[in-house]
Amino acid sequence: MDHSPFAILPDELLEAIVFYLPPVATVAFGATCKRSNQITYEPLVWRRHCIQEWRHWDARHELKDKLRLPPVQTKWRLLFNERRRIDTEALELFDALLLEQQDRLYRMERVAKLGYDIKDVMLRQRDETRDEAEDVLARRYHANAILGQIHRATALEKWQRLRQRQMVRLEEVLGAYDLFVLGGGKGDLSDIDRELDRIAECIRARDPDFDELSIRKKAVQIAKYLRSENLVGNVSEANYHALRNNFISIALFEDPHTSLPLQSVAIYCAVARRLGVNAKPSNYPDHVHAVIEAPANASLDGASRGPSYPPTDQRPLQENEANTMHMDPWRSSSEIPRQHLTTRLSQMGAPVAQHAHHLGATSNLEIALRTGRNIMNSVQEARDAQRHAAAHGTPRSTAYPDVESAWYAMLWSMLVLGDATQPSTLHRRRQVLPYLVEHYQAHFPEDLNLIETVVPPMFEGEREYRVLEHLIRTSRAADAARRTPAHRPNKEHLRAWMIPGVGGVAARIGTHFKHKRYGYAGVVVGWDVKCSAEPRWIEQYHVDDLPRGREQPFYNVVADDLSIRYVAEENISAVHERPDEALMRVAGRYFKRWDEGEGCFVSNMRDEYPDD
Repeated sequence: MDHSPFAILPDELLEAIVFYLPPVATVAFGATCKRSNQITYEPLVWRRHCIQEWRHWDARHELKDKLRLPPVQTKWRLLFNERRRIDTEALELFDALLLEQQDRLYRMERVAKLGYDIKDVMLRQRDETRDEAEDVLARRYHANAILGQIHRATALEKWQRLRQRQMVRLEEVLGAYDLFVLGGGKGDLSDIDRELDRIAECIRARDPDFDELSIRKKAVQIAKYLRSENLVGNVSEANYHALRNNFISIALFEDPHTSLPLQSVAIYCAVARRLGVNAKPSNYPDHVHAVIEAPANASLDGASRGPSYPPTDQRPLQENEANTMHMDPWRSSSEIPRQHLTTRLSQMGAPVAQHAHHLGATSNLEIALRTGRNIMNSVQEARDAQRHAAAHGTPRSTAYPDVESAWYAMLWSMLVLGDATQPSTLHRRRQVLPYLVEHYQAHFPEDLNLIETVVPPMFEGEREYRVLEHLIRTSRAADAARRTPAHRPNKEHLRAWMIPGVGGVAARIGTHFKHKRYGYAGVVVGWDVKCSAEPRWIEQYHVDDLPRGREQPFYNVVADDLSIRYVAEENISAVHERPDEALMRVAGRYFKRWDEGEGCFVSNMRDEYPDD
């Protein structure tokens, strides 16, 4: 470099040039001479590389704090190297888990334990893998499954902290539900946080004198802005219980921005807190309002109370009433008169002695449980709609949010939240546990580590503890075991699909089919040369009444409603057309890709079914 034109440039200009180089070029430039090496060690250069290369950071890095500090106080180049190392480790584990079923869950768990540091690299695997890739479906599916595991672990951590009465913000408590259904777009807790910050700044920007307003006027201005931007409320009463209305991120980022009153009030309260207004959800039955309290040293209208003015819980009831107000941003930007609310309570039959309780603020824990109950009702309505559609031949919907993921979120919240010392909590957990385990096994087997670490301590000393121990031990052993190859008994009939009287197993792994009797679609993910179900199942489903009985091959299949079923060969009718999106989404759990030429999936289970 000493004899190049760059030698005559001042350090400041060289630093400006280096600032625009990509990481590899930065390192190469630094290797040319001592002077360039010193320039490329400039902290600002590597801070830029860190920020541009990765959008998501694990909380342990405390990135927000580092960005506030002078660049020289952080070893940005070392941090960049650490992130690169983590990406490399994650990709090596990820590539390995795609090759065979043995230790697949264990490897997925190891990747997920790297936390948010691997979210960017998993998003690239999920969203940027080319359609022509040999293992496109497997790569996308397992990357998405690992992302889901990371999100759900974060959600459970928030709820566990809430249960332990630690500080968790309202938007985090509700956003934890969103982490279970998070699709391809925005919706992570950090996304929600940034959007709420942005909304608060927009409110300030619209009114330069906002900070000088009284609390009462601020409360009204916040509601006016949210409603003017259609960020709260629901214009369609007919879709009141729609599943999407239960999730705060969908209300913030998806058009139309519809929500239930609870989510609208949560958005209002989160924005209000950022603007210096103490707003919390109410404990009102059937409809949530925002309760706004005056600060300790002033009234709602700004009159000073002095530093010695007692806190809210020490003031006379009448004075507290005068220093609280109610807003219903879901319906209106105007203050709701207290008399209107008390009259409605009386009409509902609420005793006068309970009015103060219903009109006061409730806890984040109660709001979390209330959200879970709302999701349960919405999922039941969504499933009824799906059954009605199926009965009338309407294609299965793939709308966001996913019904099974929402149901899973509700089950986890009902299990985790609540006071463990209360008998009612243990009773609820016992009711929820079988449904949670069933849903985990059917849809989220990658969550074995969450089941193992979170659930057993809740049942210490109870009979369920031993059942969970057995479940975890057998699941670990199954994951660690090398698959026993199942060879076809008659290879010459490998392609002889559905020809009556032929020997062997007619359909192969990856066969897309229609059920001859019930008409649903599905895909073959396993087979037995004859029915291997237990006698009770054989009797219950009248297997011996079938024309070919129990001695014919039976297939493990994934149906188009994503259920796992066991089907007799005589009811399998191969279909060579591409499956619908519901089956394609789950196909990567078992297959590499869809082969248009062959009209079937390419197996990713060759260690278990080597001839398929």
